[in-house]
Amino acid sequence: MAHTIFILGTDPQQCKELREILQERVSDDIVTAHTENNLSNIKESDTVIITSEEKNPGILLLYRRLLHKLEEQVHRAELLSDLIRLFSSSVQMDELLDRVVSKSTDVLGDTAFIVLSGDEGQIRLESTFSKDPGRLVKMLISLVNLRSQGVGGDLLSELFTRRQPLVISNLQQANIPAELRSFVDKHSLASLLAVPIQTKDIVLGAFVSLGAETRIFNDDDVATASALADFTAIALENAGLFAELQRTAITDPLTGAYNTRFFHEVLGRETARAERYTTPLSLLMIDIDSFKVVNDTFGHVVGNKVLSQIAVLLKQSVRNTDFVFRCGGDEFGVALPGTNLEGAMHVAEKILHKVESADILTSLGYTAAPVTVSIGLSEYHRGSHFETLVAEADQALYASKRSSKNCARAFQSLNHSA
Repeated sequence: MAHTIFILGTDPQQCKELREILQERVSDDIVTAHTENNLSNIKESDTVIITSEEKNPGILLLYRRLLHKLEEQVHRAELLSDLIRLFSSSVQMDELLDRVVSKSTDVLGDTAFIVLSGDEGQIRLESTFSKDPGRLVKMLISLVNLRSQGVGGDLLSELFTRRQPLVISNLQQANIPAELRSFVDKHSLASLLAVPIQTKDIVLGAFVSLGAETRIFNDDDVATASALADFTAIALENAGLFAELQRTAITDPLTGAYNTRFFHEVLGRETARAERYTTPLSLLMIDIDSFKVVNDTFGHVVGNKVLSQIAVLLKQSVRNTDFVFRCGGDEFGVALPGTNLEGAMHVAEKILHKVESADILTSLGYTAAPVTVSIGLSEYHRGSHFETLVAEADQALYASKRSSKNCARAFQSLNHSA
């Protein structure tokens, strides 16, 4: 919406000087009026400035101060408007946090940080920006050399506990920890403003703004920083919910293993990669031996606990780069990128031993023979489809089930035995 600033005064020179000051700072239309008759088209959103008729140089200084405050308010409004648009866009979280700290330096201190709380109370620096890049580099070097949670760790911990903004207007005279005092003096910091980034239930981190030279934070600064922190909390919370939705979409809710839909997606992707780069890829199909007996004897609740324990043991038996799936019922799949059939057999033997020695039912308080599994292995062949890889592993699994159970068979060895 277009706004107009009306300057009302009988002294043309004074009105002219005031108009020139305004034009340097705002883009609104400016109208100079020497009688109230010129104000007939004024709207509620417009601004009227009535000049003083006294020839007092202090008046212009006062105007400049007022206009500076007006300019700050405009910048704050523009900042929040920009962030609203930013948070509704599709930018990645890292970029979003970088934009928050960089934009904040237009209205707050010249250096800003976002820190997030991690596991076991650890605090990690997530994003930072300064209008003085050289000083920022020196500050970061100081943080690294201290080898602690970071300068001001105690202050931030208190901030997380109290969940209220923290303002230190004069760092030079403040009663602060010795570690922070050294940091403040070394980098000529004048003031500090920190607000918690929090949801209704937890504190996610903090937004910190540092002012140099004569910068003193006021109530307007606290309100702006709090708004930035609130927006950031919403973005972080939404990102967490989105990540949880993504995880849920590909995860079996009972065992925590990947689900069948993701099984086909991963195998399609990994077979394409193996084909392109001529790298090995193996698949294990795993079935719990006599699982129906477990359900019939101890009930489905116990059966579900057995499934969950098997999933845990499988994850413990493979690398972080491998994939464990629940393919339905009591059947699991393990994709082993970069692993040939010989390496896959070593993994299978490790799984057999780990499952049997875990004695799952006994660990659950039941007297019974150890739970065991049967395993079928296959390796991807160039030019074939991932469904062929699954079919061959299934065929090898059936061979294991028909023999002694609690064993592993490879599809390749079936061909040799034929």
